[in-house]
Amino acid sequence: MSAWGMHLSHSARRQVQAAAWLLILSGVLWIALGWMLNADDYSDPLRAWRHRVLVLHGVAAYLLLWIAGRLYALHQQGNWRAQRNRSSGLILSAALLLLAGTGLTLYYPPHEDWRNAFSLLHQILGISLMLLLPLHVWLGKRDRRQRQPLQRKPAPAQNLSVQKSS
Repeated sequence: MSAWGMHLSHSARRQVQAAAWLLILSGVLWIALGWMLNADDYSDPLRAWRHRVLVLHGVAAYLLLWIAGRLYALHQQGNWRAQRNRSSGLILSAALLLLAGTGLTLYYPPHEDWRNAFSLLHQILGISLMLLLPLHVWLGKRDRRQRQPLQRKPAPAQNLSVQKSS
């Protein structure tokens, strides 16, 4: 790590991946359960499972936002100053902020008529996170490989020993 940017340690990378995939999978499961749910049947047991998945999704969202906040000071600011992976990092950060904002708006809607629009936007952004996070990681690794100087392989050692003549 330098003052001008860093890449994540293995444990930090695993934390981000675990929280992000828990968030994504719980969101996709919530959507899928909604498709299977009969909106008029309040005795359907899927309704209770969908609520549990939504609670898990909310906890995972708080966890990912906490991790993103931890990363801001070193990873995001340092790499911004180093001008590394700026575009994908900015898009990923904007997507996370919009997801947090639309999630909050779904919980506290300014008007009930807007709920469906915010829900659709939230779902589209959430599904895009499945592409944005791996893309950001891949671009960062590609950039790091390009920055590393080409290392030359050492030349094979030459036998400089003197042979005795008979």
